[in-house]
Amino acid sequence: MQGVLSEVDGYIELTRGFNYEQGLKDLDGFEYVWVLFVFHLNSNWKPLTNPPYSDGRGKKGVFATRSPYRPNPVGMSCVRLDRVDGNRVYISGSDLLNNTPVIDIKPYIADFDSFPNARRGWLDNVVKEAFAVVYEDSAAAKTAYLKRHGVDLRGVINSQLSHNPHDQTRNKYVEGAAGLILRFKSWRVLFAITDKTVVIKDIRSGYTDFGCVLGNDTSADIKVHQLFARHFKQVIARPDCTDN
Repeated sequence: MQGVLSEVDGYIELTRGFNYEQGLKDLDGFEYVWVLFVFHLNSNWKPLTNPPYSDGRGKKGVFATRSPYRPNPVGMSCVRLDRVDGNRVYISGSDLLNNTPVIDIKPYIADFDSFPNARRGWLDNVVKEAFAVVYEDSAAAKTAYLKRHGVDLRGVINSQLSHNPHDQTRNKYVEGAAGLILRFKSWRVLFAITDKTVVIKDIRSGYTDFGCVLGNDTSADIKVHQLFARHFKQVIARPDCTDN
């Protein structure tokens, strides 16, 4: 994901013992900050890529996009600074995964960082088709439950499906027996598209067996899946690691 597609809250925790807390002095006066980080889960790079927004003219060169699959896996996100507390910097609108190595934090300064009249390259040809995203009661209850357990799935869903939801190259959804399914990490989002509205019908764990690990899930991630399955009575019965 990229920052323009993300609404996830989180925090950056600086290592103690290096006086980093002093380095955070006066940072809380800024509304936004730049975060430089490492795409630590990417082991390869691609010279051509499908960006989140498409102009319908094929793949783009990696250096003309914000793709995470880069020769040097360095990422940069402009995120909202919520507060600074000790050695933690709380942010929102982030696209960082858990345990992402952060290289640096810099204040966003509009006087220097904003060029509103600059040419936008191929992005000038992109047409964004806006859709309303609504949640059925069950799906709303499940996203609220996950939010309480540190998983802001609603933010991801809204970002992914509120613009051009038919674009499968960006949204990575599949058509299953239950309808359209958006995959985010090891979570599955069932939805339908009607006119200009995306209806979120259900949220499910992607696990079929807790004896295996999907993707890069940590033990803490799996624990949330276990709590979720128990709370909402999702049956995890198949003895295999099929990612469906």
